Amino acid sequence: MPQVEKYVLSQEDTEQFDAIIQRRRDADNEQADEHTAQHGDQSTLHFASISYEDARVADAQKEADQLIDMLIAAIQSFDPDEFADLVQSNQEKILQLSFVDPAIATLVVIGYRKGIQAGSGLCMHNLGAAYYMGSIVEQDYHKAAELYELACRHGFYLAYVNLGYIYEYGRLGTPEYKLAYQCYSLGALLAESAEAYYKLGDLFARGRFVQADPIVARELWEKSLELADDPAIYAQPALRIAKSLIDEYALDAGLTGDPMRALTLFQKAEIGLRIDIANGMEYYRGRLQEAIEGQEKARELLEVETLR
Repeated sequence: MPQVEKYVLSQEDTEQFDAIIQRRRDADNEQADEHTAQHGDQSTLHFASISYEDARVADAQKEADQLIDMLIAAIQSFDPDEFADLVQSNQEKILQLSFVDPAIATLVVIGYRKGIQAGSGLCMHNLGAAYYMGSIVEQDYHKAAELYELACRHGFYLAYVNLGYIYEYGRLGTPEYKLAYQCYSLGALLAESAEAYYKLGDLFARGRFVQADPIVARELWEKSLELADDPAIYAQPALRIAKSLIDEYALDAGLTGDPMRALTLFQKAEIGLRIDIANGMEYYRGRLQEAIEGQEKARELLEVETLR
């Protein structure tokens, strides 16, 4: 059983945090000294001599410094959930600017560790997600699994869904469908997660741990669709239901067909998948193609119905 103490603030974290603060103070003092030393038109001549590339680098570092100052302030006046929300709302910027200044990634980890020390299940989950994706830290599925489990034990039940992914796709070795089923079930029951429901549907559709049952699978996808609260989440069950509405094998298994509804769901799935891809989830391009091709097939079936 993973221990929280493994992921709380360490002495090294504290020293790194102090060093980053001191570096920012030194930079501010140096900038103030430069400003004082400049007179008349000299400042204009100085900036005019900077190359375009140097200016771009300087602008990127300035933006990184602003983000660093924001993260430092959030860590100093600490509220775990507010810190996690700040990171989430600036996620794209954090990922981009971490390449400009690694101190950004260091501060995010320090903030999460401070939150974990305070018992925040949200911070445990989010640091686990960072280890799973390998974004701001080196990818480590074992640490991700430990942090997801800790998050669940501290009341952040959405972490069961991500823990289910680890087991279903064998991130720790081989797939463990029984554990995946248990995790998705707990995520659906305790967090009423749309994602948990459509992943349960997938297990029933594929017969993993449970007996394959396309009717139960669709019912679970429908429940997920009902719970989905944004286009990106909606896209996943929408695509699955749409495919089952025009798939001849699914229809042979007793499911009802509906090309018109399928077309509508494929279109909505396309929108959500395009949002995901725009947010960096390139691995959804295959699903996007399925949504586009599904629309073509649904239209063909509607044309056939019209000609009857």
